[in-house]
Amino acid sequence: MQEIYHNIFQETISYSDRHMSPRNLYLIRQPGRSLMVDTSFRFERDWEILSGMVEALGVSYKDLDVFITHDHPDHTGLVPALQELGASVLMNPEETRKRADLLHCYLADEESRVQNLRTVGVTEKDTPEVYQAIMEYTGRAYAERGKAQDFSFIPTCPGETLGYGEYGFDVVSLKGHTFGQCGLYEKTRGLLFCGDQIMTTIVPIVGSQQKDLGLLKCYMESLGDMKHRYADCRILPCHYGPIEDVEKEANRIILGYLDKCEIMKRILEEDRGFMTTRDVGVRAYGRSQGPPDYRHFVSCTQIWAKTFSCLEFMYGEGLVERNEREGIIYWKS
Repeated sequence: MQEIYHNIFQETISYSDRHMSPRNLYLIRQPGRSLMVDTSFRFERDWEILSGMVEALGVSYKDLDVFITHDHPDHTGLVPALQELGASVLMNPEETRKRADLLHCYLADEESRVQNLRTVGVTEKDTPEVYQAIMEYTGRAYAERGKAQDFSFIPTCPGETLGYGEYGFDVVSLKGHTFGQCGLYEKTRGLLFCGDQIMTTIVPIVGSQQKDLGLLKCYMESLGDMKHRYADCRILPCHYGPIEDVEKEANRIILGYLDKCEIMKRILEEDRGFMTTRDVGVRAYGRSQGPPDYRHFVSCTQIWAKTFSCLEFMYGEGLVERNEREGIIYWKS
């Protein structure tokens, strides 16, 4: 654990699985109430590290608020354990629109899972091996990570200010990665806790398979705003290290998505017919048509979501056609 700013502490949880990004825990310790930004997975080791951090800093759980940037399992998994000990949880109520979020559809209930598989072109009839593999793997994921869970929280919306001793944090919208993701901006000291909006090393997923939501467009517009509004800030993401050059990282992510859009547009032009999201994604990302193994099934579903987001973005820009038959969405140049 290290003190990265006056009375702001960071602990990082690393994982042996290279497919799991390290998690940064942040705790602002103040007289009276203290503030934690997000939690982590509902793993025993994660709880030991998080609770060890709270207790080492002498913070009472009953005097602890937990601000949730967005409702993903690696950010909310330990919320119930903290609430049982007396902590309060704050979150943007827009995050309860779980239907918009791919992760909640696969880690929620079977009906949502089947519907989302059908959306991208995976059905028990047409692609039985892939369908059965995903259904089986989700059951295993339940056992390892737990189902997506609901929890009580204090509604906290963009535009509000949260005061903790010497710090005043503005709640700011960072829509795109999820429908209602928010960050905490300390204007006086130039600090921004940005959740998963921007990070080094990888391109954050825009995880939606819902029509006409326009999340990728929202995401790119938000990144464009970040380059100007927070150019001089110390930006603290929940994964990997602090952002040293926000313009560079924002441009990298935006160009990454635009490059994929161009590749997918070319795939549709070459095919000339209607293609499912999965078929476009398989070709765009160089994946096999067959079922993934368990280690790669999450990345497989993420690829479908990224592909859907890119195609939906191009549809909104008038670059591709969209058609729906029996719950399956098809795309054409």
